Amino acid sequence: MAIEKLPNIHFFDALDIDHATLRQKKDFIVSYIAILTHAIEQWGYPVDRAFKIQTDLVNEIEHAINFPDFINTLNGVTWFYFKTIQNYRIHNFLPLPDRIMSYINEHVCDNINLDDIAKAVHASKKNLNPAFKEKFGITITQFIRKNKIDRAKEILIVSDAPIPDIAKQLAFSTPSYFIKTFKKVTGLTPKYFRNHFLEDELNQ
Repeated sequence: MAIEKLPNIHFFDALDIDHATLRQKKDFIVSYIAILTHAIEQWGYPVDRAFKIQTDLVNEIEHAINFPDFINTLNGVTWFYFKTIQNYRIHNFLPLPDRIMSYINEHVCDNINLDDIAKAVHASKKNLNPAFKEKFGITITQFIRKNKIDRAKEILIVSDAPIPDIAKQLAFSTPSYFIKTFKKVTGLTPKYFRNHFLEDELNQ
């Protein structure tokens, strides 16, 4: 049974949410956290790390003064555990180049560097680029640049966000550097791309 399906099990029928006290809601969530902790341990997550997650979450729940949207709280806990085990399996079972790509995809809006990648994928910094280029044919820096520009295109198409805001969102040091990089990758300025995207698509 996958974690994302757990909210559908009969466990959730055990509480009358509309009439439950705060203490009853807390006890319910704490029990649910215990179930999810056991689940990720069964799927290979280290027991000591799972215990720390459980302890931290329980402490957070115990300090809560209310749960305005109880179901969303449960869904949030479920999603947190799902992403935890998903990321663990990605970072520990995929080949190194794929782990690097996954990290970059997840952190496209951050200022990504090799030190952070090496730490996240549990690999030596010197091994990153050779492994990545051997599989994908480009350097990590080139892939990061391409990923950021692809995301910039999406933002330009679906929003009217100012160019400086997009540059900041994607962790470019300055708007001018963002524009320069965008043009280097696409041959167009961000402004031209935004203004002519629909026109170019219709003419193809």
